[in-house]
Amino acid sequence: MKVTYNWLKEYCDFKLSPEGLAEVLTGAGFVVAGMRATPDGDHVLEIEVTSNRPDCLGVIGIAREMAALTRNPLKPPPLRYNAGKKAVEVKVTVEEPELCPRYTARVLRGVKIGPSPAWLQQRLEAVGLRPINNVVDVTNYVLMEWSQPLHAFDLDRLEGKEIIVRRALSGERLVTIDGAKLDLNPEVLVIADTSRPVALAGVMGGRDTEVHEGTCNVLLESARFGPATVRRMARRFGLKTESSYRFERGVDIEGVDLASRRATALILELAGGEAAKDSVDVRTVVGARHAVPLRLSRLNAVLGTNLEEEAVRDTLCRLGFEIKGGKRGVLEVAVPSFRGDVAQEIDLIEETARVHGYNNIPTNTGLPIHVSPIGRQERVEERVRGLLAGCGFFEAVTYSIVEGNETGRAGLFPGGSPLRIRNPIRAGEDCLRQTLLGNLLQAKRHNQDYGTPRVRLYELSKVYLPEEGQKLPMEKTCLGILYEEDLTVIKGQAGKDPFYALKGLMEGLLSALGAKGDIRWEGLANPFFTRERSCKVNLGGEPLAILGEVSEEIVKAYDLRDTPCLAEINFDLLVEKADMTSTFQRLPLYPPIDRDVAIVVDEGVTWAEVESCVREAGAKFLEKVEFFDLYRGKQVPPGKKSVAFRIHFRTPDRTLTGEEADRAQGLIIESLSKALGAVLR
Repeated sequence: MKVTYNWLKEYCDFKLSPEGLAEVLTGAGFVVAGMRATPDGDHVLEIEVTSNRPDCLGVIGIAREMAALTRNPLKPPPLRYNAGKKAVEVKVTVEEPELCPRYTARVLRGVKIGPSPAWLQQRLEAVGLRPINNVVDVTNYVLMEWSQPLHAFDLDRLEGKEIIVRRALSGERLVTIDGAKLDLNPEVLVIADTSRPVALAGVMGGRDTEVHEGTCNVLLESARFGPATVRRMARRFGLKTESSYRFERGVDIEGVDLASRRATALILELAGGEAAKDSVDVRTVVGARHAVPLRLSRLNAVLGTNLEEEAVRDTLCRLGFEIKGGKRGVLEVAVPSFRGDVAQEIDLIEETARVHGYNNIPTNTGLPIHVSPIGRQERVEERVRGLLAGCGFFEAVTYSIVEGNETGRAGLFPGGSPLRIRNPIRAGEDCLRQTLLGNLLQAKRHNQDYGTPRVRLYELSKVYLPEEGQKLPMEKTCLGILYEEDLTVIKGQAGKDPFYALKGLMEGLLSALGAKGDIRWEGLANPFFTRERSCKVNLGGEPLAILGEVSEEIVKAYDLRDTPCLAEINFDLLVEKADMTSTFQRLPLYPPIDRDVAIVVDEGVTWAEVESCVREAGAKFLEKVEFFDLYRGKQVPPGKKSVAFRIHFRTPDRTLTGEEADRAQGLIIESLSKALGAVLR
């Protein structure tokens, strides 16, 4: 909305500079986005008006706000004019009263078309409108003044001297003032004479009946059209006008005739002629002021003020509201027709706050601020999410209600029959999930079908396990992980195999969380995974996780093109065992002695058994043991395998001798031989 400084001062004589005016308007909720000077010494302010305040899309509306903000009287322009003795002699029929609740028509005869005076042209150009002629310029001037669109027809070009507001007929056409040729249909509301459409209601007039140099008699239209109807037509035909912009937001039904009288007075002043003694006013809606009760106690409680009743009355009256009776401490506020945005008590409180000044409302800086400490669960979740995001994983959020066959597949907590829902939302999905693995595979298939063949996903959510004798399930928080390599890999290559990469990720999570307890990796027999490339993890003697490469049967069941690796982790146990306290220890002062050992054992012997045997051998100075190689081949007998590992020996108070390391190593090898039948390779 553009308005000039001098134009605004005509209706409210405030004592502010253009910069001061901009500051006051912005503080009251009408942000002045820009301001520029004009060659004639005026200033143009560009004001951002919210969609709920169509009354302020005109100079009068902004002037009314300034009158309330500066306590200066509002001085609206004169509306009176001298009418002639001749009747209007024009018939108006509104066939669609719901789409046009009010339509007024005034007739001016003997007008002389010519250029507008300089002051009028300058004001129109300042707000971005092009001067055309004195009659059309007046309609545009009043549009910007009252936020009420008007249209002037050449009366002599209207067939039958009749206006009909109706829906268009199929096949009808209209050529608008700007030359656009529109094909109409019954969804379009038009202004028509007895033979054809002459205007697109609320949007633009037609070329055949526009005011031109030879126009002598004018029919002046002022109406209210339904906002939704105008919006649809403007979008359909791509016609965005100042008129449609205001009709779409809703014009004041009581302002329809006021704007018509103002425009009539100006046309008579600038173009001469004579106005008919009466006018046509077809109205189907009577605008009654509705009353909204305002409790002063509530107002002061919301704003934190101690405003007296008289101050509140004064503020609202200056904004155009009318105060009626009411009980003690309660004002009955009659809302004017141009304030369609005010419907509740809180709206009146907001109006009072705007005029009183937001900067005058006291602020309570003594509010207690209590920061709740972040719990163990949240800290572990944050750490895990950060680690997985850093490894290229995306978080998935899936449904807790799944198909029955999804819950039946084995997960970390294999159990009995799933809990069923009596009234499922979607057919077939009637069970509470017992594992996250099936949902992750469905997410992979969805990505696969939409052109992303390889993904890395995780989900941190609940699973629901049935408990015997209990109606409600036992809820467990689980972390599900789906891992795939970005590039094609060859199984068995160190550092590239997805299964071992996922195993390494699992070890990294446990290390980052400082998991306390004995960690053991064991074989796994689970139909979800291949037997050779899967394992389970125990932490402190409790089941922590299962992970592995998805079996061929599951790949086919989910219609996957690749074979991903999955893991499901008991997150509740992980939180319980996590210890993210930062600890430090002194660097060792003396070097270690490392010994690499390769042994041949039976195929059924696991690394966990080898590691346990090494640690329990009773060797002195043992610091740690690390697995680094597994070999099966010609140099190893059938049914056997070679396991290679590195042993670190160190003493904290001196340099260890080779003889001491040899004795400790010998003790370990002897223990492996007795317990596992191991032979040095």
